[in-house]
Amino acid sequence: MGGQPAPPPLAGLARDIVATVLDVKLGSLRGTATIEVAESKAPGLSLRVDSLTITGVRGRCGGLQYTVKDGQLDIGVPAWASTVVVDYAFPASGNTDGYRHTGSTYTWPTFCRNLFPCHPSPDDGMRFSLRLGELPEGQTSVYPRKIEGDVPAYMLGWAVGAYSERSLGATRAGTQVSVWYLPGGESAAIEGTRHLRDAMDFFETTYGPYAFGDKVGSVSVDWGPKGQGGMEHHPYWHVAVQSMAERLMHHHEAAHGWYGNGVRIQCWEDFVLSEGTTDYLTARAVRATEGEAAEAKLWASRREDLEKAVAKRDTVALPDETCNAIDMSKHPLASQIPYLKGGLFFHELEQQVGTAALDRVLARFYGLHLGKSARMQQLLDFVKSETGQDPGPLAQGWLRGLGIPASTSVAAEPVSR
Repeated sequence: MGGQPAPPPLAGLARDIVATVLDVKLGSLRGTATIEVAESKAPGLSLRVDSLTITGVRGRCGGLQYTVKDGQLDIGVPAWASTVVVDYAFPASGNTDGYRHTGSTYTWPTFCRNLFPCHPSPDDGMRFSLRLGELPEGQTSVYPRKIEGDVPAYMLGWAVGAYSERSLGATRAGTQVSVWYLPGGESAAIEGTRHLRDAMDFFETTYGPYAFGDKVGSVSVDWGPKGQGGMEHHPYWHVAVQSMAERLMHHHEAAHGWYGNGVRIQCWEDFVLSEGTTDYLTARAVRATEGEAAEAKLWASRREDLEKAVAKRDTVALPDETCNAIDMSKHPLASQIPYLKGGLFFHELEQQVGTAALDRVLARFYGLHLGKSARMQQLLDFVKSETGQDPGPLAQGWLRGLGIPASTSVAAEPVSR
């Protein structure tokens, strides 16, 4: 087979990526991606490379033919081949759409295509390893060297800067928890992560073992003066400098180790399975670390936030008539609606089936689907099979309908904050 000529470029977006090994040189903004692909009955491989400059593509037997058009790299890969090596250059952007010039990455939802050749679709999970070289003088890097187990492409990331690390201790399972902060950010980092170790301990003991290593933590990143929020680059998730003092942000990103990364969504339309579930787990972490009164105050606040979000632009939280047919960077689903409606849905479901029962459902579903993709409907069906109670009516109101259903568990009166 090695003596046969390389086939012409062929489109093959359906060919599964098994693993990606990245060797990145930050000084020259160049990378080499060694991509392991699954067996296929047909030749060809396609990858998204929107802002990348491809400088060479080869296999184990030499150069491979390829074309780049409209941000897609089509490669003539023999059906029997298992490895493709892509050399490329990538840009440093002033936006959160790949590698930011301030030193960190941002790949959600599909911006892996501006960082390395990838399949952005969340259903195609991969293992990965990463090596960074040519770091700026005096700066350090925070990133996982290797991730075993299938994860979404948007999970891979790194941060480079003048970081200081503060240990937060270990969970009962032995997971070491830290926070990394930039100059001037120590106070905000301490405030935001004062319950992070205990939140991780709650997630591990309630929903199952953490799957992405024995050391985790929050990393402060500079997303510009208006940057807020976080990004689930596990095991070292990123939190914007402006959000570092917000404990809920750290809980939320940590919880993605169970839903969003551990159990990844199959379709962008299932976004609520990632964010709604995680929003609920965030509130449960507040109950575990600060008490029921703090959680009740949070749910009342969530209700107020949802009212504002619905008044601004309402949308259903679970548009399940299609799968990966929407552009998440432009669709109304890319809003606070799936977070808020999804979290409140689970809060109402907890009142219906009981806390212990819902915890068992989420833990068992996580165990069954760890390293796999799933749909929200699968979880709804699982709730019914495990508890004997049909969550369909609640889902119809909270997830598949517009507006805000009447609540049985959230205080109607505003709560001061």
